[in-house]
Amino acid sequence: MLKNMFTDYGIPVSAEEERTAAICMNSEGDYRFVIAAKGFVIIVNLENDHIKQVFFPENNEEYPYSSFSSNGLFYTGAANMVMVLDPFLEQFIYYKVIENGEEIVGFSFAEDIPGNIYFTSYPHCHLLCYSPRSKEIMDYGRMDITEKYPGTVAVDHTGWAYIGIGTEKKNIVAFHLEKGLKKDLVAETQREKGTGYIYLGDDGFVYGHMGATSSPQWMKFSNGEFETIDVEKLSPSFYTGTAFQRIHRYQEGIYNIERYSLSEGFIELVHRETAQTKNIHFSYTSDGAKLSTIYLGPDDRIYGTSMHPLQFFQFDSSTVKTTNFGGEVIEKGGGGNIAAYASIGNLLLGAAYAGGKLYVFDTTKKFRKSENPKLVLGEESIHRPRCAIALKDHEHIVWGGFPGYGMVGGALGIYHIESKENHLLTHEIVVENQSTISLGELSSGDIVGGTSIETPGGAESREKEARLYVLDWKTQKVKNSFVPIEDAREIAQIFVDQFNRVHCLTEQSIYFVCNPYNEQILFQQDLSSWGQIVRNGFAYDLPTNTLYCLLSHTLLSIEIQEEQCVEPKVVHSLPMIASSGIVHKNSRIYYGSGSHLCSIQIGEN
Repeated sequence: MLKNMFTDYGIPVSAEEERTAAICMNSEGDYRFVIAAKGFVIIVNLENDHIKQVFFPENNEEYPYSSFSSNGLFYTGAANMVMVLDPFLEQFIYYKVIENGEEIVGFSFAEDIPGNIYFTSYPHCHLLCYSPRSKEIMDYGRMDITEKYPGTVAVDHTGWAYIGIGTEKKNIVAFHLEKGLKKDLVAETQREKGTGYIYLGDDGFVYGHMGATSSPQWMKFSNGEFETIDVEKLSPSFYTGTAFQRIHRYQEGIYNIERYSLSEGFIELVHRETAQTKNIHFSYTSDGAKLSTIYLGPDDRIYGTSMHPLQFFQFDSSTVKTTNFGGEVIEKGGGGNIAAYASIGNLLLGAAYAGGKLYVFDTTKKFRKSENPKLVLGEESIHRPRCAIALKDHEHIVWGGFPGYGMVGGALGIYHIESKENHLLTHEIVVENQSTISLGELSSGDIVGGTSIETPGGAESREKEARLYVLDWKTQKVKNSFVPIEDAREIAQIFVDQFNRVHCLTEQSIYFVCNPYNEQILFQQDLSSWGQIVRNGFAYDLPTNTLYCLLSHTLLSIEIQEEQCVEPKVVHSLPMIASSGIVHKNSRIYYGSGSHLCSIQIGEN
């Protein structure tokens, strides 16, 4: 019976995101371009266009963060596994799972003169060394006692390693590899938000700066010390590009890589001597990109994006047709996702990671790059959006989320559709040191918000419990703020019913109903036996006065009654685990299961 009620519509976005790349040249002068992605590498012979996909060992399907090329070999890491690929043999020749308590190894890479490979780890900033000769790994331990992100590393000719670290309190650490001496090169008074930056120049010296965003003071390192230098005296790096577009040893080979995209499947090349252009198009096997939040648009179609890469798709349930508009239609979309939506009239508004970007889609027009949708703003204080609602005045949307790297406490944005003005309320105004991740509107017009104490940008959390608050957004005054559930770190979902009661879910799947003005908890139940929360897990059906609650393993229903709060009931156990939600349409609940779009029937159509 359940099988007939459940539908898997397949994979809307069959693509993966490039995370790091390098050119590898062997002793014979042959070279390969290697792109690493979630669970595999793509090896490209740029001369004859041959493509080979090689999967990570032991079914490792995690993301790599950095890579390194040396003596024709490609080094990378994913989760706590470090790997060595021979791109000419088209196979991994070494790998090791490192059991030192770290979540990610291979966060950055370097090499010393004898050819030992050094790499860092997250979240405790370890420095490790791999010997290609002995195949042994040495762990030098933690390089910074508070920070998590060792984004760059280099080794000089005097036996010192330098690690650029962030994000809450930037640092550059010098570590003597033989003696074990360690020292911070950034004075404590200068350790502000940011990330120290290090690189090895092609002259053999190490250069870097203290993470300033504009006109940084450049430094040259040697013997565990540094001197400040003018930018004109810098030696070129072996890397080009930024973020996931970085390429190590980009100068090698006869072609210059102008542009490439794994998600779009192309490489654009220019011959270094003749300037002749060449394009390589390729495909690969993919389990698809995981889906972010889905949303029912004003045109009665379902919209969503994938996560890493961000590609925008539309699903028409009447024709059962999925249209993938790709990633390029989303201006400056990059590797994030649209995490929250709201709609007013024919306009669909999406709040996107990374950079707190707000997009406006006109659902009556065709989607075209730089035309529709329009990128209207970016707010670093809402770098990772999590929630958005359209207010009943049909003029404003309110949106919130987590701040950028090294920051604590996200802002709340109030965006006016007509004027295109976005008014920010900082976390100091709303709930200090916390981020708004769920929203609702009360009958009075006041906003009710749920917070998170988490700090996904690398800073240390300064609070212990999440809060609910009531905000008069017109006067920008918080009327009330309280802790509804002891020890809850997040109030992740909010729904306001017609009786002004606020239904919530915590990060631990604690469901509760409360009066946000007098702080009374009207009902509370632990739903964790039915699964974990998913992004955007509430959907309301007005004709039946039913609130649907989607958890990872179960769909629940909650009848909304005026006289009392009703215990949630199981509608269905899910044949495919839910990871994102939620759309209610025509007696079906639509949700994301990893990379798949699914639905399950909840009543008569």
